Order: sequence, then C-alpha cells, then structure tokens
Amino acid sequence: MRKLLLTRDSVSMGDDVADNSLEIEVNEDWKIGEILNEVLRINYLPQIWGGKATWSVAFNSPLAIIAQQWKRPKIINSDFPYSNTNKYKDFNRLHFTYHTQKDPDIVYESMSRI
Repeated sequence: MRKLLLTRDSVSMGDDVADNSLEIEVNEDWKIGEILNEVLRINYLPQIWGGKATWSVAFNSPLAIIAQQWKRPKIINSDFPYSNTNKYKDFNRLHFTYHTQKDPDIVYESMSRI
C-alpha cells in the first residue's frame, strides 16, 4: 500500500475554511483510473447544486477530467504512474482543480494538449 495525499480547490465560500485535503491508501500497482475510482467511491469531491461540476486531476501535469454528470473520469494519461521510474517513486499527491460548471469535454480537450 502507498499513502497518497489528495488536495482540492474549494467550491464555495464556506468550503474555503475547511481542510480540503485527505490522505488515502492505494495499492502500489494501481494506475490512475483505479486511483480515481477509489476517490469517487469515497466521495472525496463535493457535489454541487445543478450537477455539473468539472474537475481536472494533476500530478505535475494533467492526468484526467472528472465531471459530476459523467459516470467515469476521462483519463488523459492511463499509464500513470509509471512503475519502476522516478515519477512513480515521487508520486505522493494528487490535486483536483475545480473548473466550476465549464463543459467537461472542452476542459478535457484543452488539458489533453498540455
């Protein structure tokens, strides 16, 4: 098992004063899709009224887009983290950036180019 720190942007003024970080444990061999499935399973990301929150997930570069209205994330880099590399060794944190209610397909297209 590996400890992984999750951090996220706040979604409202009341959320600004909360601690939006959470440490979870993930299996050593999980790829980003499996990690994000766990993040969704534990309901780490807040749901917003209207049901259209869009999030990007990154560790040094964009890895995936999560949209409240989608059943599953759209992965940008499905092989992340790369086992037996420095990127894997240094991988200890994921940050979720809140893109309000922007169209998740447009966010995905934009982030895929980075």
